[in-house]
Amino acid sequence: MSIQKKDCRNMNHGRTNPPVRFCPNCGEKLKSASVGSCDEEKHRSRRKDRNHFCHDCGKDLTKAF
Repeated sequence: MSIQKKDCRNMNHGRTNPPVRFCPNCGEKLKSASVGSCDEEKHRSRRKDRNHFCHDCGKDLTKAF
């Protein structure tokens, strides 16, 4: 079980089985299961959702392409 980070407001840190692999706010790894590579279409969609990090692969979505 991950402990809630003090500087991140995402509640997935405190869950025993979070629904995502990486936190979309801070990018911390929440699950050990790995996924293949994401494509830019998924990343574009997550940017529109205002996520800072991809919750599947952990890539920083705020950096320039």
